Amino acid sequence: MKLRVFLPASERPDPAARFAWMLFDARGGLLRSETTTLADAPRAETVEAVLPAERVLFARLKLPRVNAATIRELLPFAVEDRLLADPAHIHAVAGATNARGETLVAVVDREWLQAMLDALAGAGLRPRAAWCESALLAGGRGDWHVVCGAARGMLVDDEGVSATFDRSEALPLALRIALDESAARGERPAIVRVHTAGSAGLPDLARWSTDAGVEFARGTQWESIAASQPAAGAIELLQGEFSRRGTQRRRLPRGAIALALVILALQLAFTAFDARRLQNERDALRQRQEAIFRAAFPDARVVVDPELQMARNLADLRRSRGLAAGDEFMAELTRIARGGAARVQSVEYANGKAVAK
Repeated sequence: MKLRVFLPASERPDPAARFAWMLFDARGGLLRSETTTLADAPRAETVEAVLPAERVLFARLKLPRVNAATIRELLPFAVEDRLLADPAHIHAVAGATNARGETLVAVVDREWLQAMLDALAGAGLRPRAAWCESALLAGGRGDWHVVCGAARGMLVDDEGVSATFDRSEALPLALRIALDESAARGERPAIVRVHTAGSAGLPDLARWSTDAGVEFARGTQWESIAASQPAAGAIELLQGEFSRRGTQRRRLPRGAIALALVILALQLAFTAFDARRLQNERDALRQRQEAIFRAAFPDARVVVDPELQMARNLADLRRSRGLAAGDEFMAELTRIARGGAARVQSVEYANGKAVAK
């Protein structure tokens, strides 16, 4: 099943805030549609978040041809002059590029979006996708849409760019401006379909058509549109820092990974080289030990451990000459015993020397 949650335009949600939602079956059929708190919303395998048009601003920009990661870093600064907002507070996502080379960019307040996602996560709902509600009406060609509610309205053009306005009987200023801008681009619509939300009624379509010079025609109910699928080119807003992969684990840039691999390879190479150097020095010292041993004891047939064999042979030589092997104290006693005929009363031993008294 799939749960589609419509986020409210309020600044910060609280536990008592009510969210409109729709529950779909595996085939996309609508099962339920209600407005409740998040705690009372059903759970589903897939969760979608739909942002209100009031919270998503759109801009058409000519961007440099660079990779997607660089574009994501540049976008907040590219829209700064248009929106007069601090880039640090902006979450901007690029969409499709039209024939004129203009890229559609969607902009959302970062703190607001994070607060909404935190509220959803607190209720165990983690959206896999998020897009503006205008995406449900995008995709036409010269066919624009207006949704009229009791107090607010929303205009959506072919690309899904939306503008909101206060409801009035006269043609809203936001519609007039949008139509004039489209005429300047050579994209003035042929028709504008007007839909209604809830119990709201239609405006005077004939009057609007006369004032705008564009036909305004009767549409359908917003509730049926809200249950449809977004346009194929809808801008997915959960990108970058808000992507599910990005929140679960941050992926290192490929350049950083490559650099780490190079450093690791060099470290291993230097370690192997140093180990080989030490092994060669060890082998050379062992060969030198064996050469010294054979020079001292040419009769030795097999040399397994030159140091140990040298110690044993020296001990044998000392014993053969009446010297204590491996014990300086005993050697000193032997020297005193052989050194004189005087009777020894005591022996004092210190610092490796024995003195007879």
